Amino acid sequence: MHHWEVEGTVHVGWPDYDSPEKPYTIVEYELMGKVFRARVTNGQKQGGFLVIYDCPREVLERLADRATERLGFQVVVSNLRCSVDGTVYNSFDYEWHPTPEFAARPSLLARTIADLLAVMQEVGEA
Repeated sequence: MHHWEVEGTVHVGWPDYDSPEKPYTIVEYELMGKVFRARVTNGQKQGGFLVIYDCPREVLERLADRATERLGFQVVVSNLRCSVDGTVYNSFDYEWHPTPEFAARPSLLARTIADLLAVMQEVGEA
């Protein structure tokens, strides 16, 4: 279904700022069902995103609240939408810095969100 791989290209933009999609190189990524997290670079800076395919905003908000409770750090649904390979999403925001203290946080959050989403789907909340 998707073509992503480390050192491959993904196109990311920010439509709310009229910023068209631009190519970024994938540094790392995780795809867990509908949950997609990637760290990308333009060759000078790194950034990242965590999105869920086909998920209503109210479900994203509940997931953010539950992830905050479970992990002990603030997780919110961004008001700034991003587009990834032509599809617009609301992504999750959380504190992250390129330091050893924060190194595991993106993957931990992605796995937590995927686990929480699976539980919500099982009980009919998503």
